[in-house]
Amino acid sequence: MMGNQQNILIKITNLLSKYRWQILTIFSLIIVSALFFPSGKTLQFAYKKDDIARETIIAPETFPILKPVEKLQEDLDEALKSEPALFIRSQEVVNSQIEIINSLFEKIEQIRESQTKVLASANNVFRERYEDGYADALSTFEADSINLNQLKLDFSESFSFDIETDLWKTILWDPDSDQFDYSLDKLKNDVVRISRSQWSEGIYDITKSEIISEEIMISQSDVPVLANPDDYNDLETAWTKARQEVSNLYPEDQTLLRESTYEIIVEVMLPNLLYDKETTERRREIKLNRVPRYQGTVLKDEKIVEKNTRITDDMLLKLKSLEAVQGKSDGLAGFWQLFTELLGKFILIGIIYSFFFTFLIIYRKETFLNIRLILLISILFAVTIVFAYLFYFQLEFSEYLIPVVVAAMSLTILFDARIGFMGASTIIILIGMMIGNNIDFIVVMLFSSSIAMYNVRQLRTRSQVFKTIFSLLGASALVVLAMGLFENAGWAEMRVDLLYLAIVSILAPILTYGLIGLFEIGFGVTTDLTLLELLDFNTPLLKRLQQEANGTFNHSVVVGNLAEGCADAIGAHSLLCRVGAYYHDIGKLKNPEYFIENQFAGENRHDSMTLTMSAKVIRNHVREGIALADEFGLPQAIKDFIATHHGTTRVEYFYRQALAEAKDTSEIDETIFRYPGPKPHTKETGILMICESIEAAVRSIKNPDIVKIEEMIDRITKKKLEEGQLDECPLTLDELRKIKGTVNGTTGMLPILRGIFHIRIEYPEDPKKAETVKSEN
Repeated sequence: MMGNQQNILIKITNLLSKYRWQILTIFSLIIVSALFFPSGKTLQFAYKKDDIARETIIAPETFPILKPVEKLQEDLDEALKSEPALFIRSQEVVNSQIEIINSLFEKIEQIRESQTKVLASANNVFRERYEDGYADALSTFEADSINLNQLKLDFSESFSFDIETDLWKTILWDPDSDQFDYSLDKLKNDVVRISRSQWSEGIYDITKSEIISEEIMISQSDVPVLANPDDYNDLETAWTKARQEVSNLYPEDQTLLRESTYEIIVEVMLPNLLYDKETTERRREIKLNRVPRYQGTVLKDEKIVEKNTRITDDMLLKLKSLEAVQGKSDGLAGFWQLFTELLGKFILIGIIYSFFFTFLIIYRKETFLNIRLILLISILFAVTIVFAYLFYFQLEFSEYLIPVVVAAMSLTILFDARIGFMGASTIIILIGMMIGNNIDFIVVMLFSSSIAMYNVRQLRTRSQVFKTIFSLLGASALVVLAMGLFENAGWAEMRVDLLYLAIVSILAPILTYGLIGLFEIGFGVTTDLTLLELLDFNTPLLKRLQQEANGTFNHSVVVGNLAEGCADAIGAHSLLCRVGAYYHDIGKLKNPEYFIENQFAGENRHDSMTLTMSAKVIRNHVREGIALADEFGLPQAIKDFIATHHGTTRVEYFYRQALAEAKDTSEIDETIFRYPGPKPHTKETGILMICESIEAAVRSIKNPDIVKIEEMIDRITKKKLEEGQLDECPLTLDELRKIKGTVNGTTGMLPILRGIFHIRIEYPEDPKKAETVKSEN
């Protein structure tokens, strides 16, 4: 008994060790999902307006009724408006700006005087140009010019005026422009008077639109003053009023005077009502905290909802209030409640995910063993759960906008339709529970996802994007109509649901096709889109194969036809089989003339080589094919075909020649003549091994007929089985029978070979003739 327990423990330990990364990834997925999954009470009270109550709900305790969101927001806005924004009237700003105005005009006066000096010294240089005082005059001119330039530079750094404009050249008495003859003292007084006029009214340092309170408070002395926000101006308004005063002050023909005065006012007139943001927000926070969050009370044992009654707005409000109260618990009881709730969510989510991952373990074990693929699937699931939480609970969008269809299509394209359907079903059930056991959502999403997966299960053309969009639109209309008629819903509600589903129908295929490329690059997955690109005969490798090894190319194309037909016969990945067949012999590009199908001149290179060297050259085309695949970036799925298409079989022709020539056959090292492997490990690679061998063998038959070909197929298939070449491949005997096909059938390799060799079916006239034909073969 103890020994059995120890054996079981050892097996469990080995399994945990073998699948530790898969288990860790799935465990992380469950944790992420649990973090965004609502509590059980939330699910219990998850109703929408006009839903029918599943059970009678009695208040377990006395609790306050929360205000509706709209009413609470209205009260909060009212509280914000009732607290005046505080502004401080600053005399320091006024005094400082008046000093700046004085400084501005002093600098203008200094530049004017310097301009006069430069002009005088320039005239003096001209007069003294032939006299002894020329050098002194020139020195004085240069000194005056430097001083003028320094004054202008200082002016430009102190103010934002552009002194190169005609306006400022005139004001500064530039010699290239007319002189500004208006009194500077009078201009300064005009600027100060107009600025003081606006400061006396008051200028906000924020825009009026930023003031949300109904009143403002001006702090300018010991006693603050309450006022209407419109009693004062923001800076834009103050500038507008100042321009009006300037226009009234100067005649219309004094354009230069008007423009210069207004430009100086805009430069120097700053706000003198400074917003005290910190104090205002602190007072408003106090006001907001005093706003009641409740509007009544539900007493203990009071009936909230009666079974089979329609949910009203009032009932919904009470249920949300009860949910909020039951989500709050303090102390040890609260901790225990939180722990049990998380544990329950973890187990429940784990059970739902187990449906999908159990399917992978049983039917798609190669996918489960690939940790990158498990990580990809987990990311798809987790992202869908996060979007469900954000859309439904945070943004309060319709549940039909949750990107479940994108996840379903992605899984189908990246893997296959069965994984897509199981994954979509799992995530739909989980989200359906998450948003309140919403059976409508589950039905609609299952149907829509199934239609989408059906359309993308075999990607062959870009037009399938549009076909998927139209199919989803039709499916959405059908399911919304069906659910609406069944539930007796109004047309308005049905139109809203249909609008959301139409948005998803259009965006989901487009988003999916965009994401597939990222998944392929990030996780090394090979989709049908990539395979279709590799089918192009103009790809570099296939182009070289046509030109440098035409016989091998034709052989690969024929094998591709056979492999695709065989895959269709058993429901395997036919496109992958064809592409794998096209590239399986690319290693022969290294030495194409050493392979019989490329020897057209009658010369055989192997005649001048030893048998072991010939076998080495033949065997090396597998290794060189993998090297070429790496060089040209072929996907791993294609490299598997290159590596396994001969498995661990022998180069039989040279091996038998070596046996015939050897005096002692025990001296022959069989490993020299054996391919390195590995053996095929998928149905597709197993199909290629069989088709590759049969195609080559059938071509060697003299006067081929259907009986000879059928016997050749049986013999080669039997040999592969006896040698154990298909031991690691999940092909069954029934599938091998389907791969062979029948003469009169449409699937399998026999119908294809019949077409290649143009063989007519001949029926012997009597059993003796049939026996004679069989013995001749």
